[in-house]
Amino acid sequence: MSEPKVIAFATQKGGAGKSTISVHVASALAYVYGYKVAILDCDYPQNTIQVYRNQELQKVKTDEAFKDRLLNQGITPYPVSISSVEKSVDSIEALEKQGYDFILVDTPGTINVTGLPDLLRMVQYIFLPMEADQGTIASTVGYMQILGGFLKSTQPDPDESNLLGFYAFWNRFVKSEKKSTYDKIEAFFEEKGLPLLQSRVELLIGYKERRSTMFSLPERELDKLGMGKLIMEILSIVLGPGQVTPSGKTIEMPSATVTTSSAATTSDDSL
Repeated sequence: MSEPKVIAFATQKGGAGKSTISVHVASALAYVYGYKVAILDCDYPQNTIQVYRNQELQKVKTDEAFKDRLLNQGITPYPVSISSVEKSVDSIEALEKQGYDFILVDTPGTINVTGLPDLLRMVQYIFLPMEADQGTIASTVGYMQILGGFLKSTQPDPDESNLLGFYAFWNRFVKSEKKSTYDKIEAFFEEKGLPLLQSRVELLIGYKERRSTMFSLPERELDKLGMGKLIMEILSIVLGPGQVTPSGKTIEMPSATVTTSSAATTSDDSL
């Protein structure tokens, strides 16, 4: 790829799992599919991804088995950089000059941050993890409506923004939950023209604990978790189906995928 694809995982509700998702996706892209990846952690003051990386760097020094595993993998860990939202534009522009295929941005867990509109103008695609509870759904819908308004405001001059689309997806999906619960929410999203991916990242034991900035879950475990389908769906949107990853895997759009609309309505209707 000639120019890096800049994507972000975003929510305005803490604890929705965006940092964990960011790490799993980045590590799979880098260590399973062979892309050159960088993460920009703008989630101040937590900087959760940088915390993960620092913990693993310490482990390299103290755990011989961990160090040997890293050496045997034979891939230099992707960089994790910290930036404030106010300085994120300069940080992204600097990374764009370094030959990465993907730059993943971990955004703050609130939209009330100075400089966030400028950050969003640098991002091409935004993916919003959500769970089937009223608070998360309401905050996701609100964020998508803001993003829809943002897209509309830049349409007269597309050079002002790189944002091409935004999509919600199920995170911590619970199979035992009543099907009608998910069906009702999905029908609401369709009615309001809010793009929703087909991917469902399941809530499984060890999902959060096994996140790593230096290793990826094996592909079979990514598939079991639903993360494999999420990554394929993201790659299909960002790169297009039929493309081949550096590892030699053909990108395929999952069946019954998202609607093509990326502009949210401004309705305040609730579920």
